[in-house]
Amino acid sequence: MNLPLVVDIAIGIIFVYLTLSLLSSEIHELITTLLQWRAEHLRSSIRVLLEGGGKSEIDPQLKQREQEAQVLTERLYSHPLIRSLNQEAKGKLAEFNRSVSNTFINIVYTIISGVYNFFSRLFGNPKATLKNPFANQTSAPSYIPSDTFASTILKTFQMSEVGRLVTVSRLEKFQARQISALLKKGRHLRKPESQRLATERLREMTRDWNKTRQEFADGGINLMATIDRMENSLNSYIGYCNEFIQEPESIKRFFLYELNYEKDRYYNPAEKPRVLETLRPTLEELIDLVRDKPKIYQQLEQAFKDKNSPTYQGFKKIIDAMPELPDSLQNSLKALTERVEHRKESLEEEISDLQTQLEDWFDKSMTRASGVYRRNARGIAILIGFVIAIATNSDTFFMIDSLSQNTVLRETVSDYAQVEVNRSDNIEQVKRSVRDQLNDVSLPIGWNRDIRRQQIPAEQAWEIPATNWRIGNPLLYLKRLVGWLISGIAISMGASFWYDLLRKLIDVKNMGGKD
Repeated sequence: MNLPLVVDIAIGIIFVYLTLSLLSSEIHELITTLLQWRAEHLRSSIRVLLEGGGKSEIDPQLKQREQEAQVLTERLYSHPLIRSLNQEAKGKLAEFNRSVSNTFINIVYTIISGVYNFFSRLFGNPKATLKNPFANQTSAPSYIPSDTFASTILKTFQMSEVGRLVTVSRLEKFQARQISALLKKGRHLRKPESQRLATERLREMTRDWNKTRQEFADGGINLMATIDRMENSLNSYIGYCNEFIQEPESIKRFFLYELNYEKDRYYNPAEKPRVLETLRPTLEELIDLVRDKPKIYQQLEQAFKDKNSPTYQGFKKIIDAMPELPDSLQNSLKALTERVEHRKESLEEEISDLQTQLEDWFDKSMTRASGVYRRNARGIAILIGFVIAIATNSDTFFMIDSLSQNTVLRETVSDYAQVEVNRSDNIEQVKRSVRDQLNDVSLPIGWNRDIRRQQIPAEQAWEIPATNWRIGNPLLYLKRLVGWLISGIAISMGASFWYDLLRKLIDVKNMGGKD
């Protein structure tokens, strides 16, 4: 067998594989779309991520972890940031199409679930079950950006809001501690009028501090601006006392000294950074608080005396809506916080760094999940390829025999393949052309009588002793089965693989022809 003949046979076989691979890819894509395999795999991967990774049957808390992760996954998918990724067409026609497809999906999942449950019980695992993951919603996104996932986690557990609430609570204590100290300083004054003026001015300063703290609670200013305003109010109070309080010189000097001493305890350049650090919680404290909601309520009660204020009600509503933080996710978040550079200028910057770590954590997890999906998709592709090989009777051994023996068929398929490759620049153009003009080429596949007779010749049939019955040679049936298997594996390789290989072979043939 010379080289040109081998190349023509190879081109013919590859062209058949390419044709069937195009059909396989369309079937695979249709099934993937209808059953939402990508979206379901993404959802399952996120649930595993929230569970804390691998599972162990001896883990006594396995069931609880799974339930907590499932509840949290549902909560994340209902968040507007993720829900907005699932774009659906509007209108009555679109709704009708979704209704039909959802009904079909439910039927398919019901059938698959029945088969799965049967074999699960057969192999001693009666609790195993398979459910449609999107039974309660029309669809779900098949891709979630890492920044969207990280933002959804932080917003679901209201990390910034809880951090601000804790700071407000600490500010209230910080303010009360200073007011108490300043009141004690007023006892040094001897004249009742001086005490009255100092006390009234102190009440006015307290009202200013309350407004400043309220503005911070509402998110109008940051913590640094809050401390600066409190310092300015205290400076105004000291200036007022220096201007209007009438006391003997020694008593007044001592009183002002005590006021300035109290101010320097918190507001001098060396102490102010430490005060800022003590007022805002660390990321570790924040994560512990999110896990322990009663402590957050305690912080809320300490921060606001007026339980009817809009700010109090707003914080309470936020806390009420927060889901439970699973232990597995809490441990993961704490591990991620260890990579964050602590003690930055603001808690928001540290939360932003935590979001970056969450994004990286999600990306790495999804990279592993993508590998699992590709392996699963490969298995499905082999199954689809094998089914197509049987449905089209694509026996690789028979195709090789037909192309090697039938010169007209070989040249026709080879020439057609060469024309299509030379005319088309990409696989999508080939797909449309092959679909439109495939009837022009008679491929050595199918279940027509001539092909079946050539595969299992009647003259090679075996006679059953003591009867008049004849059966086909079992070795030929085995050969056809192996031929189907080879074709199924080849079809699963994908149309792009065979298209690239076909182009290379045709280039080899053309180069040989020029010589």
